[in-house]
Amino acid sequence: MTQHFLTPKDPEAANVVMIGHDRVLGTFFAQVYKDTGADPNLVLWEGSARGQLPYANQVIDLVRDHAHIPDKLWEALDHDRARAAFRTAEEANAVTHWSPTARVEPEHDADSTHA
Repeated sequence: MTQHFLTPKDPEAANVVMIGHDRVLGTFFAQVYKDTGADPNLVLWEGSARGQLPYANQVIDLVRDHAHIPDKLWEALDHDRARAAFRTAEEANAVTHWSPTARVEPEHDADSTHA
């Protein structure tokens, strides 16, 4: 399943907002919680049933009050759904972080470049 970590609007209430697409269940999902260490305080968890949230706009609407929604998020989620059957294991389990306005590109380790 793909995972998109969004920037919370109120980190004191919920400091983790994650949405994504689960290929096996054929649904988008959303988890919003306050990470307290051992036992997170769950605020919202939707999309755990087969086909529960078939459209990207549904999952975005669920977290809109909890996270900043970047302009390109819907496009990224729709791409996740459309490509689900064709993804490699690495692509299917991709983790993406978002700032309030855009995708955060991962930093590349200088040691990982090929000589």
